[in-house]
Amino acid sequence: MQKIMPALIGLIALASFAGPVPSASAETASSASLQKATPAATAPVNTATGVIGQVLKVDAAKNVDDMQKLTVTGSGYDLKVGIYVTFCVIPAIGKRPELCGPFDITGQNNQAVWVSSNPPIYAAPLVKAFDTVTTKLKGKKVSTGSFKVQVPATRMIGTYDCKVVKCAILTRADHTRSDYRKADVIIPVTFK
Repeated sequence: MQKIMPALIGLIALASFAGPVPSASAETASSASLQKATPAATAPVNTATGVIGQVLKVDAAKNVDDMQKLTVTGSGYDLKVGIYVTFCVIPAIGKRPELCGPFDITGQNNQAVWVSSNPPIYAAPLVKAFDTVTTKLKGKKVSTGSFKVQVPATRMIGTYDCKVVKCAILTRADHTRSDYRKADVIIPVTFK
């Protein structure tokens, strides 16, 4: 029982990132927010660059099948900020992605992967650590986080149909820093 309780507390905290049902504005987020995250002229559809220079890539983003497992990679992430790599309804500009696919402790129905190099102690078995990449920048060594995970894209997120509302593979800060928007990187996904 003592080992189960911390895992359950972690699960509750992680599950809470799905949050409340978004407003109509979240369902119809403008393409301006997407252009802000990924300038169309500089990046292909399956790549997006975040505000601190982190890069998110997905192997498929157009005409995917329901429940298709997408391979998602990221580089240049802040090692101090844990993230969720997940599939969500695209939020309104500047708003936190809240309506996202499920996470469960068994790993069977996960539509989110928690990536962190410094998770809370109770979460160690639930988290995938960042791979650390060290490079030189202006003569200084700089370490950033990278990852490679698989996330299924489902046409339905709760009662929201991703053929009607805009959905995406994205990263966002985990629940320990849920209001931190600099970890948000969004790649829109469309279904067949």
